Amino acid sequence: MADKDSHFDMAPPPQPVKKLGLGVRAVLQIVFAILSLVFIYYLAFTYQTRKDLSERSDFTVSEATENLLRSSGVMDREEPIKIIAALRKSSPHYSRLRPVVEEYERLSKGKVKLEYLDPIRDKDRAFEIQNNYGDLLADKLFEDDIFIIDARKGASANSVEATEDVTSHLRYLPASSMVISRTDINNQRRIVGYQDEDLLSSMLQSAIEGKPRIMYLVEDKSDLEVTAAGSPLQVIREALQKQNVYLLPLKISQVDRIPENAEGLVIVAPEYDFEPKEIEVLESYWKRPSSAIIAYLNPTTRPVNLRAFLRKNGVTPRDDRIIRTRHGRTENQVLATFTVGAGLGVNGSLEMKSVPFEGRVGSLEVREGAEDLVANRIQAYSLIETAPDFWGETDYKKANPKYDDDSDYSGPLSIGAAVIRGNANSDNTAPNISKMIVLSTSDFLDPARLGNEQLDFVKNSTYWLLGREELMGIGPRSLQRRKLNLIKDDIKFLSNIVLFFIPVGLFLVAMFVWNIRRA
Repeated sequence: MADKDSHFDMAPPPQPVKKLGLGVRAVLQIVFAILSLVFIYYLAFTYQTRKDLSERSDFTVSEATENLLRSSGVMDREEPIKIIAALRKSSPHYSRLRPVVEEYERLSKGKVKLEYLDPIRDKDRAFEIQNNYGDLLADKLFEDDIFIIDARKGASANSVEATEDVTSHLRYLPASSMVISRTDINNQRRIVGYQDEDLLSSMLQSAIEGKPRIMYLVEDKSDLEVTAAGSPLQVIREALQKQNVYLLPLKISQVDRIPENAEGLVIVAPEYDFEPKEIEVLESYWKRPSSAIIAYLNPTTRPVNLRAFLRKNGVTPRDDRIIRTRHGRTENQVLATFTVGAGLGVNGSLEMKSVPFEGRVGSLEVREGAEDLVANRIQAYSLIETAPDFWGETDYKKANPKYDDDSDYSGPLSIGAAVIRGNANSDNTAPNISKMIVLSTSDFLDPARLGNEQLDFVKNSTYWLLGREELMGIGPRSLQRRKLNLIKDDIKFLSNIVLFFIPVGLFLVAMFVWNIRRA
């Protein structure tokens, strides 16, 4: 047995595994660590994204602005649009406005170039911009935080001559105009919101378009002063100017035809009726392709011919006052809701929001889906409706009015309507349809009564009339303040946590880790 086992050879002893030296392994680890960092940096630099972690997404722009930045007017440009943001770091608006304007550059994919400038710290660059834009925009550019939007193209891109071709594509926007302030109970002005995205997008659109659009105001039918401070007409004019629309006066009694360059016609608080010849001029314009009419009526007057024109197009102003009674008192401040409007999108972000309309308010009869209107390719839609407990009082001059089922109009009642003339369902004819906005009141335009919601409606309806639906729905954003009331003991407790417990806790954790590694 022993002889038999002797024929087996002994297995060779195991060879030691060759390992890399400690120094080589350390070098390889460092190399791979550096390569990993480079790869991570490359991915982060190439595929970067931003996340708005604020509670209400305060720094995320709306879909309307994204559509504007993706539109052909931006994407088809050869030269990028320049936005110069002159914001002082010490400004109270800096932390709010800079992240918002940076979104314009990020979403435009290089078609919008943002230059940030602190005119206090970089005075050389500030003087250079002053020399380049001072004569074109303003004499004192840096008295306020400002935005300069430069959408010039071709030979005029670097010109300093104040010609129409140069200045029409430049916009100057003070940061103070973006601030919404109100007086609090202590009679102090406080910032309650910003309309930063609203104005930036409007100015960007107007800089791209260049030459402003023209709308005409029928001035010989109203006693309102166009240039008077605080006038409703001044409110409309300023709102339209921010949309690159100039409101020019027109005496309809002196013309045979509305000018060809008219993008729209505005009728505000008409005191006097239209003559038959003037109605013919109005009818002729209404039948023109892509015409637009805004009619803010005066409930105290009864222009018979104008009323007949509106009724022919599906909207009839009634001779009443919208009121309600609560706790034995008559209220004429009307609570109304912006409707969906059959999906027209006129109300934008205001849809289903309820707001008060102060002043005199009458009701409108809106004949939605009427056969005679459909036969003439006219469609009327209600845009603003009152709460159900309001009614239209026809005998509104008597004291202590009560609802009469025979003569009064029960709620909900329409106070705002939209009218479309033409085939809006065809892609070929939709750009040529005529549009009209009718409101039964103009008192809400008084600056003392005008709210942000009503102003948004004026802007959204104008966008809709002019075919700028991509800008609808951009509204102001309110600031949210939270007050934390702490007594003296609470403040002392928080101070102890910050000054003692947190440092001691970190020290103990460090000692624990050190002790484990030492063992």
